[in-house]
Amino acid sequence: MKLFLPLMLVLLSVSFASAQTDLFFSEYVEGTGNNKALEIYNPTKLTIDLNNYYVLRFSNGNPTYAEGGITHLSGTLASFKTFVLVNGQVSSTSSSPACSPILQAMANQLDGAYPAPTYMNGNDAIALVKTPGGVAPSADMSNVTSVDLIGQIGLGAAIVAETGWSYVKDTTLSYKNSTTGLTVTGKVINYIVQAKATDGATFGPFWMSWTSDHTLIRKPAVIKGVITNPVPFAVNMEWDTAAAVVDTAGHFVYKDIWTNLGTHKCDAASAGVNETPAGSWLTVYPNPVISDRFTISSNLPVKEVEIFSVIGQSVYKQEYKKGQQQIEIGPIELEKGMYMVKVISSNKLSAVKKVLVK
Repeated sequence: MKLFLPLMLVLLSVSFASAQTDLFFSEYVEGTGNNKALEIYNPTKLTIDLNNYYVLRFSNGNPTYAEGGITHLSGTLASFKTFVLVNGQVSSTSSSPACSPILQAMANQLDGAYPAPTYMNGNDAIALVKTPGGVAPSADMSNVTSVDLIGQIGLGAAIVAETGWSYVKDTTLSYKNSTTGLTVTGKVINYIVQAKATDGATFGPFWMSWTSDHTLIRKPAVIKGVITNPVPFAVNMEWDTAAAVVDTAGHFVYKDIWTNLGTHKCDAASAGVNETPAGSWLTVYPNPVISDRFTISSNLPVKEVEIFSVIGQSVYKQEYKKGQQQIEIGPIELEKGMYMVKVISSNKLSAVKKVLVK
């Protein structure tokens, strides 16, 4: 497959009529290892057939998706609802860790094998496109309609080795090398975070990149996707970062945050028509947990409860056959820290709640 950059830019410059609305990306999860996910939102009043849509990854500044992968979506997406695509790797290799089973449990569809789109690492552009009848995009992309885009396609050498996109256009920062204690400088150039400091060896200001090690949530005012290649891509124009959480070491972290995945607030939703947040049928209390017991309260009969550590290790699992809706967990010995409590209802709905054990 071969696609020249000028053609790609022309295709992405074709605008829809101003009144036309389509699907768009509503959340972007770029977490530890292969903990990656993309959420898609339907801002229309129609149920949309996802079999007409594809997700494409333009890796490392490439003008084509040949090296970045393509995924054909399936199923339907109801009005004002979300669809979650999650990295599908279930086992680890020496160079590529498995995606968290907690994150995978939140998926509507698991992505394919590498180089599928959900192997992004911060400097890849991700596109949502559709084709007539859901046929595969042609080699020259002439049968593709642009629907939404994260990042900027075709940057080549400007981003191939860099960290990702920032919320500032240009800046130079001075900071200390954590190993040597020496002061170094790092740069953000035209919204692109440089991977190396000006000494050529020390890490650049990676914390300035919102598209790596962050979860991004589309601003509520956004009601349709980006259909022209942004020059440049300023991430904070349409995206917010998920609020940081405190890890077990007391540090603020911005990655592996999935609290909002599966629901989206959008101004396109009609007055009085709001999406029911994923897991709204489930409550876990007290939270934080201050003893060896806590309670799960569900509006639905519970079939199974499983508790995972922050690294995805299952530390507790129990099945229930009597349709209980109020379950006390404990006594249970859990070390202090953050855990994920996954609950599956008797009608196979699943929800995940974060619980802090003190």
